[in-house]
Amino acid sequence: MFTNRRLIAFGVATLAGLTTLLPAVASKPVPKTIVGCVFNGGFVSSDGYDIRPMDANGKDVDLRRFEGHQVTIRGDLLPGDAFILKNPPADSGPCRIMRPAGK
Repeated sequence: MFTNRRLIAFGVATLAGLTTLLPAVASKPVPKTIVGCVFNGGFVSSDGYDIRPMDANGKDVDLRRFEGHQVTIRGDLLPGDAFILKNPPADSGPCRIMRPAGK
């Protein structure tokens, strides 16, 4: 016969077991299009985040040729603001807001 204490322990153990089966949604890549500017070779999104664009092999993408320009990038956003590019960056001309990287 189950007592309240055993029933609670069983419920906690069952819940703990189920949560290990659920996918870790927060760690999955999220498809995104991000607009921002390139400062000191780094990409800063229009909402102020320093994003690290990488190629499919996890190698940093060199954005120095876009220095001082607004750029649109498309790909998958990963934890830590890493970004795997799916397409080459698109240049949209000079930046209108000047904020150096490293906010």
